[in-house]
Amino acid sequence: MARLDSLVIFTTVVKANNFTNAAHSLGLTPSAVSKQISLLEDRLGVRLLNRTTRSVSPTEAGQLFFNRCNRILEDLEEAEHMVKDLDTSPKGTLKITATPTFGRAMLMKIFSEFLHEYPDVNFDLVLADKSLDLVREGIDLSIHLGSLQDSRLVARPVAKQNVIMCATRRYIELHGRPDSLQDLNNHHMLMVSGIDYAEPRWIKRFIKEANLQDKERRFTVNDLDTMCEACLHDMGVAALPTYMIQQELDQGSLEHVLPEVVFPKRTIHIVYPENRYLSAKSRAFIDFMADYFEKNALR
Repeated sequence: MARLDSLVIFTTVVKANNFTNAAHSLGLTPSAVSKQISLLEDRLGVRLLNRTTRSVSPTEAGQLFFNRCNRILEDLEEAEHMVKDLDTSPKGTLKITATPTFGRAMLMKIFSEFLHEYPDVNFDLVLADKSLDLVREGIDLSIHLGSLQDSRLVARPVAKQNVIMCATRRYIELHGRPDSLQDLNNHHMLMVSGIDYAEPRWIKRFIKEANLQDKERRFTVNDLDTMCEACLHDMGVAALPTYMIQQELDQGSLEHVLPEVVFPKRTIHIVYPENRYLSAKSRAFIDFMADYFEKNALR
């Protein structure tokens, strides 16, 4: 059996933690798989797997060997995809993750326009408030707001997120318009918790400058869409991304209050794992998103 085949068998066994399951996925018998692993260990002169009657696990040497072998096989797979994509137009399923708020507010329009141009692409959208492991979850692209913590990811900036203080016209008619940060103590405050949609350090500084540490909040929720709904139902003053509320601002039902209060803008990135070949559909979507926000900048 070719050396490359033995690497495929070895990595499959490690991923399956079991000879029988690995054999089933490879279309071989468990005894044939076990024999190939033994031959590989003999050739290398080192034990790669710890064996029990129910499962197998890599030794220290086996784990090191697996990491390198798995990378080699992934590189070969990417090379095949790269060659296949040379003369093909974007097609297939594109799996993307984004925050629920951004996904609901922005992505359906973008997806719709993209599909007019690339009708052979399908979307699989995963909405999550937390960062996901793109490789483990099989995700092609992530739309990420703010700074990146994982240095293994490549990020292309496509837009800026703006956050403003706002309240409905009816709320202002009932309670007046706040004249200063300190005046917010005389108003109902709506706050979001547990979601990093605005710079946390800025929020802490904002609360300190407005002297809101002991202020009783009218409403606190860990979901940005729900806080937006509370604001739109005249419940109080909130800090919200403009992409969520631009229509209400344009119509005048929602008003920008305290325009002198400036939130730091946060960069919106499209993110993907480093050292990964980007498929034609991924490249097309990244370029489309960048072009879309160049023509339709977030206000």
